[in-house]
Amino acid sequence: MIAFLKLIRIQNLLIIAFTQYVVRWCIIYPIIKVSSTFYELQLSELNFFLLVLSTVMIAAAGYVINDYFDVNIDKVNKPERMVIGKGVKRRVAIGAHTLINILAILIALYVAYSIGSWRLALIHFVCAGGLWFYSTSFKRQFLIGNVIIALFTALVPLIAVVYEMIPIYREYIPIEENLSFISVWEYTIALSFFAFITTLLREIIKDIEDVDGDTEYGCKTMPILIGIKTTKNIAMFIAFLTIICLVFIQVEFLKLDDFVSFVYFIVALQLPLLFLIYKIKTAQEKKQFRFAGNLSKFIMLMGICYLFVFAYPILHNFLHVI
Repeated sequence: MIAFLKLIRIQNLLIIAFTQYVVRWCIIYPIIKVSSTFYELQLSELNFFLLVLSTVMIAAAGYVINDYFDVNIDKVNKPERMVIGKGVKRRVAIGAHTLINILAILIALYVAYSIGSWRLALIHFVCAGGLWFYSTSFKRQFLIGNVIIALFTALVPLIAVVYEMIPIYREYIPIEENLSFISVWEYTIALSFFAFITTLLREIIKDIEDVDGDTEYGCKTMPILIGIKTTKNIAMFIAFLTIICLVFIQVEFLKLDDFVSFVYFIVALQLPLLFLIYKIKTAQEKKQFRFAGNLSKFIMLMGICYLFVFAYPILHNFLHVI
């Protein structure tokens, strides 16, 4: 059981579930309640749990199939962290991948059908297929694998909004106040972009960390084709670009006298990003690149946790009004 939990990256799955719940209660719920006190979330707690479960299961199956096809590469890159062939047999892994994906898509179909939009389950179907092709081909190619994983990560918060907002629109349109729901999409897209860019950064760093095994087995990742030094420069540029994007948001915070958010961005996001740039620049060994990759994951988590700061004043004022 412990080996299987390692295989499916249980800590990453918990972050995915945490993200979707935070999006629901810190973006969707506060904004629709500010719009009007009689607006309600449309998914039941059970259906939203099932939606999260389906998303988590797709990700878990993706981790399984990724390790299944990476057995030989992992013998070089991270032999001490290998699970398939040690704690979990290969046939068990491929069987688990198939079963988890089937159950995940069936669950997504049930939730989508229950809100009258069964086609939404195609999102999970596409993600499952995309993770298969990523593991078999795309991850060994220049940049495309990195972008695919970053896009799928960016989808995590968007899935929660799509499944919740479609029935809300159906329930309340053509009420005029629905225009305010646009801000739900704006904030979620901003979070998704942050998830995309930090995941892309982390994936590039991981490619540098895994360059030995990837080279031995004919992969064409960024550090192999253009060199580690150039790849490090690209990663540092992405981190610096992220800092600049955050500055533009901070300007809006100052206009709104939101000094709490302004300080949070500095302490929890920008300073760690500056530290990440330093660690990427000075990294030479595998363990140093691993630290940088984990730091980028921490920064993404801090970006998600900002939603608590965002939601608190909205909900606080709302409770005082009612």
